[in-house]
Amino acid sequence: KTSEKITSLINKLNYFNNEISINPVSTDKVLDQANTMLSKLDQLSKTDEAFQLIRKGESRTREFKETLSLCLRTKQKEKYIETAVFKTIVAFLNTDGGDLFIGVNDDQELSGLDNEISKFYKNNPDNFKKHFKNILKTRIGPQYYPLIKGAMLKINNSHIYQVKCKVSSSPCFLDEKDFYVRTDPSTDKLEGRPLAEYLQRNFN
Repeated sequence: KTSEKITSLINKLNYFNNEISINPVSTDKVLDQANTMLSKLDQLSKTDEAFQLIRKGESRTREFKETLSLCLRTKQKEKYIETAVFKTIVAFLNTDGGDLFIGVNDDQELSGLDNEISKFYKNNPDNFKKHFKNILKTRIGPQYYPLIKGAMLKINNSHIYQVKCKVSSSPCFLDEKDFYVRTDPSTDKLEGRPLAEYLQRNFN
């Protein structure tokens, strides 16, 4: 049985190889299937896995932000941009979890964080990560650290910051007052009766 399964995998791989040779248009479909197989074999790198998710576009559990702090219009650090990033993280925690990619625009293009890292963080990605963690601690709280995992990735020579969020068992508020949820594929603020009903329904 083991031999039969290995033979089946080899045949499938040969099919993939022939398919992209004969029909290059099918490359994206074949790539998705190959990435799924590699993921199950634990041989898909973090970078490949992230790129695969980015190619699928934004959704209820996936969001893109071009920068963490840098306003592309004024070229300055702006708090409202940071707020938009952390609204999304709060919403993921309160809904189904998800992946936030910083350094990717709405068209799934890898704009990268290199200009921002150079301008504000002495060209050191570690300084960027420290700043992110400081905002996380101040605006969301250290009690949520176990649910939030950040990773600096380099894709096509551009730095991208991926933030993976798990679902929280307790309600999470931005600045201890604002509550957000994900509604495919956007972030919405809940207040008043809708907030009370959501808390009762989802957090006992």
